[in-house]
Amino acid sequence: MQYKKSKTTAKAGVIHVEGIVNSQGSVFRPVHQEDDFGIDGFIELVNSETVLGRLIGVQIKAGDSYLSKGKDQFEVQVDDRHLDYWYNFMVPVILICYSPSKNLAAWVSVRDYIEYEKYFDRPPISKIFIPFRNLFNEEALAKNIAGLAQVRLDERTLLKCADMCLSLNPAVRQQGFQILSQHPDSRDLKVTCLFARKLLLDENIETAKDALFMLGYGVRRDRWSWNPNNEDEKEIISYTSKLCSDLNEREIYRIVELIEGEEEFYGPQGLGEKCFDVLSCCFAKAQEVLDSIASDKSLTMQRRADALFLLYKCDDSLIDKAEEELLENPKLREVLLWMNKRLRLMNKKNT
Repeated sequence: MQYKKSKTTAKAGVIHVEGIVNSQGSVFRPVHQEDDFGIDGFIELVNSETVLGRLIGVQIKAGDSYLSKGKDQFEVQVDDRHLDYWYNFMVPVILICYSPSKNLAAWVSVRDYIEYEKYFDRPPISKIFIPFRNLFNEEALAKNIAGLAQVRLDERTLLKCADMCLSLNPAVRQQGFQILSQHPDSRDLKVTCLFARKLLLDENIETAKDALFMLGYGVRRDRWSWNPNNEDEKEIISYTSKLCSDLNEREIYRIVELIEGEEEFYGPQGLGEKCFDVLSCCFAKAQEVLDSIASDKSLTMQRRADALFLLYKCDDSLIDKAEEELLENPKLREVLLWMNKRLRLMNKKNT
């Protein structure tokens, strides 16, 4: 009876992985070969002898045939069938490659690898490359790989946060939306933008500011993107822009109110810039409201100035061109003079 060398090599890979898992203190649970479909086993995570109740699926590829010629990495041929299986598996799946000659194993999160390639529009994926620097060792297992299980655990938390956004308690709504809008797994979802539109008029002003920021981020997602041509991001931009295209007068008034006194107008954290991006989706309607706010002498000068600045599309050159006309307008003249005075004071302070 023959025992193929490939089986010996495969077993060596499993032994290597199991040894590291056991050394770290977690538990490796192999899958019986007859039940194997792209999963060789599971790592049950243990931290300081405490079982965490979290699993990581493992696919092991062993052999020097997976070494990429001339490069410090492994190279694994894959097909759509297995990629779909790993991607949609109920627990995170990692692919581990083991080289007997180098006695070295490296790993990659399959879901993260697929999403990274999709983000930069590089499908179809026919190979997965795993650099040697992604060592599969005790440190990687305790930190990075354990983190993957935490991310999947967060998905249940995010569902709860979505429910919190519908709470009658303002503090609960605020907490739920803060997490939704900040978590990397939910901040780019259409449902988060939908909640943002709903919360623009929230009685808690901080919740409303977070909602405005989220809408502005969605409308101009490409501005802060690593890949402005990404189709998923284009879909978010289109969806959020449509959400903001029918803002009513009350919502527009609230948006201008929210940016009053904000230190940062422009930039990644600038709420004023997010305000302009949102109002650009319904600027024809917003113009009338902005003019009304800028002309309202019962409001603070800062809010009136913000409205005037937005009315002229946050463009100083447009305001300069309209200066003569604005000075002749009895309702807007004092706003322009106030803005010019503040500008002079700021310039003097900076010199």
